Amino acid sequence: MKNSTLISFVFLCVMAFPSLSHAQVPFGGLDVFEFPCTCSPFMFTLFAPMFFGPIPLAGALAVPDTPTMFSFYELFPTAWALGTFTPGIQACWMYAVLGCFPVPTLGMMDPFTGTSL
Repeated sequence: MKNSTLISFVFLCVMAFPSLSHAQVPFGGLDVFEFPCTCSPFMFTLFAPMFFGPIPLAGALAVPDTPTMFSFYELFPTAWALGTFTPGIQACWMYAVLGCFPVPTLGMMDPFTGTSL
């Protein structure tokens, strides 16, 4: 009886937090602020709210400056985004004083992300 209760508890904990995966994570959110990364070809984009788990949070992603697959892709403040991102990649680097330093983000957005525009 204890083993089955423990197994079901562990299973529920693992399923309740899908954002802890190290693969691509689905997300959606409202773009509220962005600025260019000066030492890398990315944009620092802040989403609030950002939905990628059971609780909506605010978070920042690095958005690559690549040609997009969709003709009407535009990401700027007040646009909603829906897609996937790769967690853990610190791709946004900013120039400061003597060199370039990483700006903390949750990860890097995939170029297949769509917007509400």
